[in-house]
Parts: sequence; C-alpha cells; structure tokens
Amino acid sequence: MRPKVSIIVPTYNSEDYIARAIKSVLQQTESQVEIIVVDDASVDATVQVVQQYKCDRLQLLVNDCNQGPSYSRNRGIAAARGEWIALLDSDDWFAPERIEKLLQVAVAEDADVVADDLYLIANRAKQPWGTRFSAPLGFGWRRPKFQGVTQIDAIDFIEMDLGVVKPIFKRSFLVHHNLSFDDNLRYGEDFQFYLKALICGAKFIIDSQPYYFYCSRPGSLITDYLTCQQQMYADVDRFLQVDAVHKNFALTRSLTRRYEIVGTHLSISLAYNQLKAVFKSEKLFAAIAKIITNPQIIVLSVLHIIRNLTQRAAPLWVALSCKSKKTV
Repeated sequence: MRPKVSIIVPTYNSEDYIARAIKSVLQQTESQVEIIVVDDASVDATVQVVQQYKCDRLQLLVNDCNQGPSYSRNRGIAAARGEWIALLDSDDWFAPERIEKLLQVAVAEDADVVADDLYLIANRAKQPWGTRFSAPLGFGWRRPKFQGVTQIDAIDFIEMDLGVVKPIFKRSFLVHHNLSFDDNLRYGEDFQFYLKALICGAKFIIDSQPYYFYCSRPGSLITDYLTCQQQMYADVDRFLQVDAVHKNFALTRSLTRRYEIVGTHLSISLAYNQLKAVFKSEKLFAAIAKIITNPQIIVLSVLHIIRNLTQRAAPLWVALSCKSKKTV
C-alpha cells in the first residue's frame, strides 16, 4: 500500500536521539506513513541504531560523505513514495497525533503546505518551556499570533520569521514546481525552501496547535551561528534579485527589512569575534590601544552580549508571561 506521508529524517552523529525520533513516527495515529532516514556519513553509531529497527516502513539511506542537511533532504524526497512529505530533524520528535491532525487540515483546506506550532524544549528537559508562536525568537518583527487555522502568504512568512516551522508538503506541488533544497546551504535552507514554495503560489496553512517537539541541544546542526547569519544574509540578497520579487513591492519591502535586520545581527557578531581575536593575538596594552581607536567594536560587542543574554532569558520571559496571564 502506498503511504500517505513520507517522513524525511536527515541525521548526523545523532545516536543518542535518533531512536526517539523514529519511535515518534512509528507511534503515529496515522499508520500509513513511511520514514526515510538519510544518514549524512555519521562517525558515531547512528547507522547501527537505525538498523536495529526491523520495520518495512523504515528505509535507511547512507551518504558516502558528509553533504549537509539540504542534500540529505533532497535524497530522501527523491526516494519518497507518499502523497505528502514531512520533515523531522533527528533530535526532534512528533506528538502521536501530529500527522493525522495535519492531514485533516490539509484536506479540509485543500492546502499545499500545512505547518503547526512547535513546542520548544531544552535538551533532556521533561517539559517544553514554550512554543514558537509564544516566544520572542528569530528575525521577525511581527509576532505570530494565530488562532485556529490560518492561511499565510510570503509577506506573513517573512515578517513573522516562520522558517523554523516543519510543514508537510503536497508532493505533487513540489514535483510540479521542481522545488528542492539548495545543496549549497547548511543553514537557513528551510527558510529559502518555504519562501520559494510561497512565491510559486503554494496555499500555506498554519494550524495554531503545537504537535512538533523542537529540541535545542549542544552539537546540533547550528554549530556556527556566525556562518548561519552570513548564509542567511547572502540568501536574502539573492532573493532580492529574483524577478518575481522585483514585481511585488510589498514582498521586496519585507525582504529588504529582513536583509537589514540580519545584516545588523551579522555586524554585531563580527565585531564580537573581532574583539576576541584582538585580545588573543595582541598583548593587553596593545589590544586596548587598538580598541580605543575603534570604539564601535566595543559598542557592538556589548550588543552581542545583551542579545545572547536576552535569548537565554527567553524561557523565563515566556514562563513569567504565562504565569501573569493565569493570575489575571
């Protein structure tokens, strides 16, 4: 029987997490699913962990060398047989009813893409500290305040910075528009892929309920935040050169603002890295003298520290916000 949904799981050195991801797929209330694990040349026991599952719904593909998440997803999608494509990172997992619920929305709304909210959970924590739609995260300047089921367009997607969501895609839509992940991107590939789908006219539906558990842990794919920002900055610049974007003033305006915001974050990160490099390479007094002649580096480095502290405080901020609402 042909599966309704093919779930693509790119993995790299995830032996401590991949079993949880696979288990969450096999326990879905929608049984007509297949899981395609694409191992990106792991050097730990990830492949051996996956091979322990003797299940005809699970397929393991192993890359000859490390190619990055975009290549792995494309390889998984090419092997998929389902009517829908779902994405699952190897350190995350699904709520048992996730696929069933998203398929119901997809059918009811005649959608091409359906995404839900995400539970945000720290590594090895027992409970989520918040959800993506409730947390002050990302490069967006509009809070994603959804209720029920909502259709979004490309401008909504950019201004709410929804690149971290993990939608299901109608496979026929991807094939018709020849959509794939950019193999050259190791960071920000989701944002680019989703935005291309929206520019191609995808009906993109958001379900405000969270069914996806998004885990943050040391050693995850985003290991180099500076490189991540550099790739996102360059990617937005490329989008601004696309003819379809040029013809849409509102879309150009939103992308330009994102370009400026990401650029500011990048400048702050570069300044902080430069400050660290100065102190590592120079003697103390020589380093201080160099910094005095370039005071902007101090200002931007302070902003870097404040930004990091703000991001780390996000779980507390969300918890206090929820508590105050309950009190009222």
